[in-house]
Amino acid sequence: MRAGGAWLWQGDYHNGRQLLAALKRRLQRSRESPARTSTERWAQERAKKQRLADTLSRVVVLLEPDGQLALRRAPPTAEAVRWAWPDHRGEALLVSLPTLIGALSAAGWTREGLDVHGLQGKLYPRFGVFSPTRQAYLHLLDDLPSPTGKTVLDVGCGTGVLSFVLLQRGASRAHGTDIEPRAVQTALFNAKSLGLDDRFSASVDDLWQDHSADLLVFNPPWVPMAPNTRLDRAVYDDRGATLGRFLSEAGLHLNPGGQVALLISDLPERLGLRAEGELAERFYAANLAIVQHTSRPASHRRAKRTDDPLWAARAAEQVQLWLLAPTSSKGRTPVFP
Repeated sequence: MRAGGAWLWQGDYHNGRQLLAALKRRLQRSRESPARTSTERWAQERAKKQRLADTLSRVVVLLEPDGQLALRRAPPTAEAVRWAWPDHRGEALLVSLPTLIGALSAAGWTREGLDVHGLQGKLYPRFGVFSPTRQAYLHLLDDLPSPTGKTVLDVGCGTGVLSFVLLQRGASRAHGTDIEPRAVQTALFNAKSLGLDDRFSASVDDLWQDHSADLLVFNPPWVPMAPNTRLDRAVYDDRGATLGRFLSEAGLHLNPGGQVALLISDLPERLGLRAEGELAERFYAANLAIVQHTSRPASHRRAKRTDDPLWAARAAEQVQLWLLAPTSSKGRTPVFP
């Protein structure tokens, strides 16, 4: 498997899951030289997880043309397959067992829905779309001025949750954009289920194309490193290029008097991946003044795991709301929080 071969599993489904767990334990035994800095620890942990995922993905199973998994004690899979691979058209399909397990887990959320802070009604995440499980970002929306009567452009909308919370709080209309077609389909589905489809639209776009609004909302990928997978693009932004492009072009997509709401983690600063004060310098370079800055503890599960090599940084992590407004002043003093 490490050399590139795959293992077609045809035994009992639950034994296949036990096999994955045993392989994971064996792969995690590897010893590496201790990292000297938080930055090195992050890179080391990320490389280890990537090797683990690449190797485990080589345990594959065969799905029948109807989407079922013909293994002993296998759960029903047709519904999850239909949601995860909507283009599947009645042919046998080889998939990695970890991917299928992920699709089954996502199907549970799609079927039952997810309660999120500030949203009246359930959100229905789908496979391959970043789910808003880190709800500190949604708590930050409580710190925003009232959006009543404003139009919203939700860049990188994912499930559409930021748009929906703002629409329920009085925004007049919202448009979501995302580079991932699955995300746009998911956002449109959620809008309909929440009864907001008459005020919400979405399109597959890289940032914004020709859209503009009174309020630009962006929860960008916050780690300035290259993504390894499509889903990684929700977290990793190579050298911060996407964030830089957003900031430099934001003023062109704001209506008169409009503002930018940027929701972002400070974990990169704590790991040495982004310099202290770099964000404020970027705002200054993009002619964006800081109107408001608030933060909240990240408060996710990994922040409480003291066995995590990056626990100290994760435990101290804050998620931040930067409310920005364009300024035409040229020689102004940069505004730092």
